[in-house]
Amino acid sequence: MPGTPTPFENVPVLAAWDETPALRGIRVTLGALAGRHVAPGQVVKVRAPSGDAYFALANAPAPDGTAELLLKRGGRIADEIVAAAHPGARIDVSAPFGKGFPVAQAEGRDILLFAAGSGIAPVRALVQHVIGHRARFGRTTLFYGQRRGGDFAYRGEQLDWERHGVRVVLCPSEADEAWAGVRGRVQEVARALALGGSDPAGTEAFVCGMTAMVDDVKGTLAEAGVPPERVHLNF
Repeated sequence: MPGTPTPFENVPVLAAWDETPALRGIRVTLGALAGRHVAPGQVVKVRAPSGDAYFALANAPAPDGTAELLLKRGGRIADEIVAAAHPGARIDVSAPFGKGFPVAQAEGRDILLFAAGSGIAPVRALVQHVIGHRARFGRTTLFYGQRRGGDFAYRGEQLDWERHGVRVVLCPSEADEAWAGVRGRVQEVARALALGGSDPAGTEAFVCGMTAMVDDVKGTLAEAGVPPERVHLNF
């Protein structure tokens, strides 16, 4: 019902770490809330002293009931959560909600994943799901954008993603003399690489990032022949 207060559960923090200087990872035990985590791309609300905010879960549903968040420093609520969420502490989290990504629609098809900034969090959850059910999906390519090479989260996992058949294309959008790979916004790189070789007519795409980026990716995919009904968000 409109105006109904969000119920929160006070859950323990198991671990906290820096993925990058700007992005902080947090792992919690969902406890009684774990049964509501049913799809990659779902979100939770986290309560801080000055208010609450939405965050996408950064992992696929886990048998042990744990969940991960990726918080971007610089916002008041996110900074309060980062300060409070140290191992052994407890934070207030809602049950996971939202439909998440409609991943079942992609079974038997090639997959294109697009993430920018902290939008990598729910896309990482989708990557985990694909890897866990690898035989159900075709060619899978992730285009992941950040401003500079040092801003990419989950670098320590990406070799394993590649080993499981998920091609990872990192796309820094700003000049970076230390970066030897491709550069540009995710939609520009995807266009230059012909969507990673996927057949547009048989591809499902999943996108998470700022509104302008999402709109540009949708336009790029439409131009390439990916039907709009096969381009999905997690909300």
